[in-house]
Amino acid sequence: MLGVLLPVLSQKWGLRDDKAGFLLFLQFLGSLLGAILTGANRARSVLIGYGLLVLSSGALIFAGRQTLFPSFFFFGLGLGMAMTATSLLFSDRYANDRATQLERLNFAWSLGAMTAPVLLLPFLRGAGLRLLFLIFQGLFLLLFLWVLFRELHGPRPLPVQQQPLGRSSHRLLLPLALLAMCAVGVETTLSGWLTTYSHRADPHGAGRGAFAAAIFMLGIVLSRLAFSTSLLKAIGRHRLLHATLWGTAASVVLCIIGHRALAIDMAAGLAGLSIGPLYPLLIAFFLERSSRNWIFAAAGIGSAVFPWITGLLSAQFGSLRMGLIAPCGAALLMIVLSAVSLRSIDSSGVPAPSHP
Repeated sequence: MLGVLLPVLSQKWGLRDDKAGFLLFLQFLGSLLGAILTGANRARSVLIGYGLLVLSSGALIFAGRQTLFPSFFFFGLGLGMAMTATSLLFSDRYANDRATQLERLNFAWSLGAMTAPVLLLPFLRGAGLRLLFLIFQGLFLLLFLWVLFRELHGPRPLPVQQQPLGRSSHRLLLPLALLAMCAVGVETTLSGWLTTYSHRADPHGAGRGAFAAAIFMLGIVLSRLAFSTSLLKAIGRHRLLHATLWGTAASVVLCIIGHRALAIDMAAGLAGLSIGPLYPLLIAFFLERSSRNWIFAAAGIGSAVFPWITGLLSAQFGSLRMGLIAPCGAALLMIVLSAVSLRSIDSSGVPAPSHP
């Protein structure tokens, strides 16, 4: 939502790219802290997350230039708690089929994100933002009430018995966390800046930026839909992870060198198809080795830092193309990390946890 609305917000409040990037940073910093603050009672954490979203959406209805920044911080904090706790709920409930179920969960989220550029298009063309935030507040309130009356007092998942891990498997947690940090950093950078980047490539094309963002999210939706089926098992997690890493790097490079609307659209589609399965795969690898939620915090660092660095570089050099060096570097770092650790990750032989 913030990425799609960024051109409107920047124009309305006179934000340069460094300030706009800082706005993205604050939202994802909030998401990072939300992941850290998620407790063992998953349903209660989801409830608190949606409560924060209700309050922050209300604050955004009346936000000015100064209150815009803290409002989006608490919006991110609510998102971080709600999404992290939901992922951990799925991981606990479906321990024997964790990878596939996490792909399905992330498919559901990306389906909503794909429709966002289309649904928000009227607000890019001048509709009032207050009405939008009021709608968000109402939807979050309904979800808050659902969790309060249906999930909070429902049956808890059975405790998951994890297999004992050797030192080699524990050493894999750091590269997995770094991979997740870079993967989410690239995804949030593109989702946050694609609308602005594409609009600047074709400033006279109505809705051009929103169209590029929609293609990006469509690629994510299609890839997560495909790999939430038995196709994931048929291809193999190692092979799929390897392919998505190279596809992600290629798409960011294409986005930088092809500064034309059509090239950006192609790069956005390739990026979505490549990035889609990446983060759920890494989460599944990690949660087989540790049930702690700091993998989400590590990913949150990437989502906060890389969009902000992109804005800083863009403001420094006067070109958003230069800013995209940040996600490009993250994509290349993922390839290096995979070359060092991917073989060990796939051959560590850690079986999927099972219920006692």
